[in-house]
Amino acid sequence: MKTGQQQLVFLNGLFLALLLGIYGADWLCVSSGWLAIGMAGFFFLSLFLLVRESSRTWLAFLLLFLFFGAWRFAWGAALPADDVSQLIGQEATIEGVLVEAPQVRETAQGTLVRYTVEAERVRRRGEVQTASGALYISEMRGEVGDLPEIGAEITAFGKVKGIYGYGNPGRIDVERAAAVKGVRARLSAKKPGISWEAGTAHPVLRWSERVRSSYRASMESVMPKEDAAAIFAMLFGGYEGIKPELVEAFTATGIVHILSVSGSHITLLAAVMAWLGALLRLRPVVTAVFVTAVVVLYCVLAGCVPPAVRAGAMGLLAFFALALERESDARRLLALVGMGLLFFEPLMAFDVSFQLSFAATAGLLYLAPPFCERLSRLRFLPRFAAMSLAVTLGAQLATLPLLAWYFHRLSLSSLAANIIVVPVVELVIVAGLFAGLVSFVLPFLAKMIFLADSLLLGLVYECTRLLAAMPGGEVYLPTLSVPLACIYFAMLAVFVQSEERRKIILAWCSGRRKALFAALLLAAAAVVLWQFSRPQEMAVHFIDVGQGDAALVVTPHGRALMIDTGGTRDGGYDIGSRVDVPYLAHYGVRRLDYIILTHVHEDHAGGAGGILRRLPVGMVLTAHEPRSEYARVLGCSLDAPELQRLAPAEAGEHIDLDGVAVEILYAPQMEGGAANGATGNEYSNVIRVSYGAASFLFTGDLVAEQEQAMLAEGKNPQCTVLKVAHHGSKTSTTENFLAAAQPRFAVISVGRDNSFGHPADEVVERLQERGIKIYRTDENGAVVCRTDGKRLHVETFRAFAK
Repeated sequence: MKTGQQQLVFLNGLFLALLLGIYGADWLCVSSGWLAIGMAGFFFLSLFLLVRESSRTWLAFLLLFLFFGAWRFAWGAALPADDVSQLIGQEATIEGVLVEAPQVRETAQGTLVRYTVEAERVRRRGEVQTASGALYISEMRGEVGDLPEIGAEITAFGKVKGIYGYGNPGRIDVERAAAVKGVRARLSAKKPGISWEAGTAHPVLRWSERVRSSYRASMESVMPKEDAAAIFAMLFGGYEGIKPELVEAFTATGIVHILSVSGSHITLLAAVMAWLGALLRLRPVVTAVFVTAVVVLYCVLAGCVPPAVRAGAMGLLAFFALALERESDARRLLALVGMGLLFFEPLMAFDVSFQLSFAATAGLLYLAPPFCERLSRLRFLPRFAAMSLAVTLGAQLATLPLLAWYFHRLSLSSLAANIIVVPVVELVIVAGLFAGLVSFVLPFLAKMIFLADSLLLGLVYECTRLLAAMPGGEVYLPTLSVPLACIYFAMLAVFVQSEERRKIILAWCSGRRKALFAALLLAAAAVVLWQFSRPQEMAVHFIDVGQGDAALVVTPHGRALMIDTGGTRDGGYDIGSRVDVPYLAHYGVRRLDYIILTHVHEDHAGGAGGILRRLPVGMVLTAHEPRSEYARVLGCSLDAPELQRLAPAEAGEHIDLDGVAVEILYAPQMEGGAANGATGNEYSNVIRVSYGAASFLFTGDLVAEQEQAMLAEGKNPQCTVLKVAHHGSKTSTTENFLAAAQPRFAVISVGRDNSFGHPADEVVERLQERGIKIYRTDENGAVVCRTDGKRLHVETFRAFAK
């Protein structure tokens, strides 16, 4: 191996060790003190081996970086005593500086405005204290009105709350994404809302926001607001105001990254500036300085947000490497840049934007060149097409495990989109940036260019819509386990080796083919034996949907049903398509035999509409409540196809799926209730799911009176696992009911920091007094119970409740 290759392997090893240290510290929760001691030990060991010129020095350095990554994460997770997040759960007046432009969103209740504020002072109980850290402050307005600029002094009063995402696997971690920006708390301003005064802080960011506002105003003067929002997103990032159909079409064709500032933006901008430098016959050094200056200015215009800064670093790296044909130098720089970013902000390792940017850049540097070389040998393929395909394949293959984990789908139409659509999009971006600059001098010319941009956007939308509708344009991507992901990347590592290195690897494998074949055969036999010897298990998933109920039942042979689907009361967030469907995809569930809804309240039934529109569902069983209410909650009309699958569940009804018994234990029918349009918790169905000796009881929002009525009718609620009624409200889960049910485990589906005070202390005490093990979705995240009908074990997404 050449010296350059050794250096590259060593740097990549250090980067991976640092990354593993960060992930390991998060998983093991080790104190920073012990990690510092371990790091010091390996530091002196590295020096000792280095002085002795030992061949094992590289191993000591890898272990040193492993401990350093763990220590850096533990140290970064420790917040100062005056951080505003220390006030979570308390009411206070926060004073601070606005550091980002306000974000405006229309909701059913009015206009929601969110401010990102760097806290400076806190006033509570008549005392004023200094504060640090950032938080989101939101307020509801009847109309938008005047908004403060970046740097304004903001004052707001309210209850400080934490930032909580849904604790389910395969989701983007919104808590850590906010923490990368230094935001670890939020506050909903109480009336009269926020007050603000103009400030002088952050003048550069304030200037960049004014420039962006001027861009958007110029665009909106000549084109529809939705088109302006889409082009603005292409220029500076953000999804605000874009029509959902365009986002879906871009997502389906694998080019949704265009709607956020990414490395492709930077590479395009750098390429245009390099072409301009060549046109002006500038010296290479001057051109390089020119390109770098323009990219830095663009990152400032994008608001200097972390994704823009990362994209700037990664994009410049990829551009100069490919332009100067110095991929080997850029690969070393990529590892160094990655280590530098993780050193300054270790939480970035958990950020999907960083993961995708880094993986895609690595794909461009490692995979695109060999792909381009092989594709260029095809005589029928033009050079530009070969390069475009190589870049697409490199980025897609490098990010495949991440796409499988977060999005569960792969766009096969992205190859065609990158050849047909992306060049037009690049023209839209370049023309949009140019028009924005021209608008300060020749506003009429700028408007003409923006108008042409709007027409091009229409062409882009139609092309992406047609490509997205192509049969087989998008395929389901199953989640890869960690071992499979490692094998996948090992295969890619072999592919990127030079011809000479691949021959050496193949020769080595050929010389040991009998041993390798025996090992492969043994591994395959072990997998088959494990598959056939393991018990046939049923899994019951209690999904974290916030303040709501949703459960998934998967039979031993993979058939599935859901009991409740969660949802939000304001209808501003589609739990079904954005939480339930991704959860089902993560576990390979692509069809539901049944959805059983305990009752029509939105926190139980609101997600069903999103599921019905995205997945095939056999039948939907409901409570005895009006169909019009279900139509409203599902977001469809009374004659919609989704509503034709609804039927009220009847007490005593039995369903058998692969030996799993589903019984409608109780289905109250109030006299004249449905006819009078009545709904409520008292209509909740009670469902029991049994497999062997294990049983699960789902009680919806059953109230104490109905619990008593159910027992009076002779219904036996005995179960192994109880889904506690009404999120642990004190109006349910009475002593008599618990005595009859006799559960060993209880699951409370509840939202963190909810305003209802759920679960009630008396309910929790009641469960604890009976020795019932309690799991809560607000603390444990998704709770998964697996049983073979005899034994039952429980897994939680958050192994250590926070």
